[in-house]
Amino acid sequence: MGAATGFLFKVWALVVISPLVAIFSAVVLRSHGFDLVAGVTVIAACLAACQLAYLAATYLLHARDISVHDEIDGEPGEQREQKIRDQHK
Repeated sequence: MGAATGFLFKVWALVVISPLVAIFSAVVLRSHGFDLVAGVTVIAACLAACQLAYLAATYLLHARDISVHDEIDGEPGEQREQKIRDQHK
């Protein structure tokens, strides 16, 4: 569910998805006879997996926009951070 949310929705969708995952997990675990500690542990793991899948999906969607290495072409960028003056007179 986290990956599907990451590909389709913004981060605010996790506010809705996370309680749904927790409630569904609690119902399923209780029906299978899990006690409180084991159930809470499994639910926490499900929520963590959901959020990690969301982060992985958003990273894959926006990985092309993020560049670790800037290309150096000898020209100052349009947004100058060091207030470099134009040298082309």
